[in-house]
Amino acid sequence: MAPTFWRDWIAGDSSAALVGSTLGGPLDGVLVEHVALEERRIVQAPTHLTDVEAATLTCAGVTAWHSLITVGALAAGETVLIQGTGGVAMFALQFTALLGATPIVISGSDAKLERAKALGAVATVNYAQTPEWDCKVRDLTDGRGVDHVLEVGGPSAFSRSLNAARVGGRIYVIGYLGGKAGEINPLEIFRRRLRAHGVSVGSRDSFESMNRAITSARLRPVLDHVFSWTKAAEAIERLESGTRVGKVALQF
Repeated sequence: MAPTFWRDWIAGDSSAALVGSTLGGPLDGVLVEHVALEERRIVQAPTHLTDVEAATLTCAGVTAWHSLITVGALAAGETVLIQGTGGVAMFALQFTALLGATPIVISGSDAKLERAKALGAVATVNYAQTPEWDCKVRDLTDGRGVDHVLEVGGPSAFSRSLNAARVGGRIYVIGYLGGKAGEINPLEIFRRRLRAHGVSVGSRDSFESMNRAITSARLRPVLDHVFSWTKAAEAIERLESGTRVGKVALQF
């Protein structure tokens, strides 16, 4: 079994995602030996996964699925720009490939990009070597731009995300790893009829839909490193190091 992130968001739009009902803040998280949760807050995890693998689904997995599939209705043949190689990004890569769409991954590390290629990335761009990565992404799509952008950079990268998307494309805003400062020109959204969606994980319905797909495909999450639960501080240091590909997990 696995817990949902939001207590009352069962299905539909995020109006039921009430502030104050999320695990790990402000409610207690699950870094404990025993936890009591309401029945509506529990879903059946795919039975082929280990407990550690199932633990990666609640936040990172659901965020990627809700963005691309529940909201974006991702279809075969479409293109998806995935920023980085963290937990959400690697789930997005796997789901994109699973549905027959084309994943393009950007990162500042060639080693990470090679790992992304091994996991199914069709094309990659090193943004440290190519600061105008949005132009390169457009080149990779014959000037059209991508159908979907999984945006984790925040304001500092958002203008490039706008330029990398096609007319009428979708951008899913899920983070701000590049910082909170920066300029966004709303006229670009208007001019190119883009749709920007703020995504904060997803509903129970999205979680269960994702689990069915994972079960059918026998998909396994990408684990970067597994620490003993008593070494949570070391796990956080691993997260902060910026060297990971996929999820950092804790094991009892």
